Amino acid sequence: MVRGEMSLGSIFDKWVGRTTDNSVRVTRLGRARSRRYVQVALLRSGTVHTIFFFRHDDGTWNVFPPETERPAMGIAQHAT
Repeated sequence: MVRGEMSLGSIFDKWVGRTTDNSVRVTRLGRARSRRYVQVALLRSGTVHTIFFFRHDDGTWNVFPPETERPAMGIAQHAT
């Protein structure tokens, strides 16, 4: 699969598997520093498990947040 083409549903199925009951709920949608995230709660065997999914700049969803851009000096670009 080409990067950026995996939907949130596909990545959720990869981590949790398909569920046919109502044991899965999206409990939070939000933005942090202009990046989207989704919190999903899953009830299994009487225990609630929570997973966060983070949207990356390339369009993929992952369980780890995108790397923060760090300041960089551009001296090499201007050297002659």
